[in-house]
Amino acid sequence: MTYNISDFQTRIAWVADTLIPSDSKSGMPSATEAGVPERLLPRALKERDDLASPFFLALSRLPATCPRAALDAIRALGADDFHTISFLIAGAYFLDETVNRKVRYPGQEALYETPDYDEIMEAIERVQARGSVYVDVP
Repeated sequence: MTYNISDFQTRIAWVADTLIPSDSKSGMPSATEAGVPERLLPRALKERDDLASPFFLALSRLPATCPRAALDAIRALGADDFHTISFLIAGAYFLDETVNRKVRYPGQEALYETPDYDEIMEAIERVQARGSVYVDVP
């Protein structure tokens, strides 16, 4: 079944802000302030399209507007659905460069290893110079 993210924007907003509220003490934005519902979650769902259907199915079991005990409502979905929802929303949140800067996370960086071929050849030449050490066992 195909879902349209715009049909779930209200649910996504209250769920996202329940899971990731703003923190004025550390200057961290809430999920909606970071742009999770409209900008970042579509990117996360595109990257993890295998989770899109379970995500929307779980969201469809939540009320359209924020309930009084919002976190309890999300938890009541069960462990698997809670994991799917929180995994995608948190993943989307950390796609934001401003959020990453605030937590001092530079993002994943490509590391290129340049092996020291002289050192490798030195080890190989010693073995070659030694010659065969095979001992025939009767």
